[in-house]
Amino acid sequence: MSSRYSMDVKPLSQKLSDSIPIEIHEYIISHVDSTSTLKNCSLTCRAWLRASWRNLFSQRRIVVDRTNFESFLEFIELDSLSVTIIRFIRSLHIEQGESWLLYRSTGPRNPKTFQFDDYLQRLVGLVSVKSLRLGGIRRDIGPPTIAALRHNFAGVSVLEIHSVVLASAEQFLDILSSFPSLSGLVLGGVAIDSLSEVQCTHDSLHTLLPPHTPPVPTTLTELVCNLPQDETIFLFSWLTLHGTVSIRKLNVTLIHELSNAAVSKYLRDVGPFVEELTIGSADINLPDDFTLSPCVMLSTLGISVQFRSRSNALNLGVPPTECFIPLIKILQTISAKQLKEVNIWLRPNGHMAQEEYEQLDWDGLASVIEQPLFKSLFRFRFFASSKHVEIVKRVIKKRIWEEHPLLAPVVRVRAWG
Repeated sequence: MSSRYSMDVKPLSQKLSDSIPIEIHEYIISHVDSTSTLKNCSLTCRAWLRASWRNLFSQRRIVVDRTNFESFLEFIELDSLSVTIIRFIRSLHIEQGESWLLYRSTGPRNPKTFQFDDYLQRLVGLVSVKSLRLGGIRRDIGPPTIAALRHNFAGVSVLEIHSVVLASAEQFLDILSSFPSLSGLVLGGVAIDSLSEVQCTHDSLHTLLPPHTPPVPTTLTELVCNLPQDETIFLFSWLTLHGTVSIRKLNVTLIHELSNAAVSKYLRDVGPFVEELTIGSADINLPDDFTLSPCVMLSTLGISVQFRSRSNALNLGVPPTECFIPLIKILQTISAKQLKEVNIWLRPNGHMAQEEYEQLDWDGLASVIEQPLFKSLFRFRFFASSKHVEIVKRVIKKRIWEEHPLLAPVVRVRAWG
């Protein structure tokens, strides 16, 4: 059957093939998700090349570091003469620092220097880049780096900055101001030297921001930040100062009482505009006035709960029942009537036995979810590690599904990894 079918299939005639508009070919290629097929399509003919590369690089991030930047520059130089992949790259990661990712082989480290001031200005022609990740920036960058970001990456809408040390708050703000169309900002491991001392009172947060602080991009709708204490205070003080109301999705790590107060103040001021909120490290001391009540438009909430397992010698004597206290406190402050989804990440710092999971305050948690305010809740999901997911399922079946049957259709357990 298969052999007869293959014999019946004939290629289109040249005349018929030429009569098909190129837009039809491009539409078909845009639905191909196989890397090998897209590569073959790009080699078929010149007419298919652009559509194939456009699809091939739409979901793939290109990483450039000191081990391959010379080869990348060759592509850039070649692009001025003919079509190359340069003009189709949509996601780009440029790593300057001493990351272990730069040394993938077992050979000696690459001794070549790689400084953003000298290098970024040569990255031209990347007209399709929308997502840019900068890693390993050192405090010695200067005006050439800022100018290159503005000239060569003005079309970037999502910026990620990871594992960097900046000389000043002004330097950080100069980088952000280079992206006028910024809609998403991801900050992780960012250290800023010479941040002003911060004083926190019960009623307000005072910080000496740089003079003439530039405004927050009005296009910014999504913010993810995992920062040290001082950098968190600076960032949210800046957002609060300018009354930033454009952010709809916020993912923030809570690590210290002072920085948590800065986040809390920001939420009180702009809470009505936040629709999706994720809170990390919820095992710390929250300020007394921390509340999600202003977030009246909240539809999705995520909370990461850190567990102090008794298997960790440093946590002997810490009752597991305390692990849900911050979680329950946060849930009790919710006022949003259209909350649809709650996701809880369970993160033990050691092995958690089933008996320890059972000692958590499931009844207290269930009593909150059963309140009329949560009647529109579509799902309440717990995410556990692959080695704990079956244990958590057994505990929730016993403590939630059987003891609180009305919650059974809503509460679910998933593995994360």
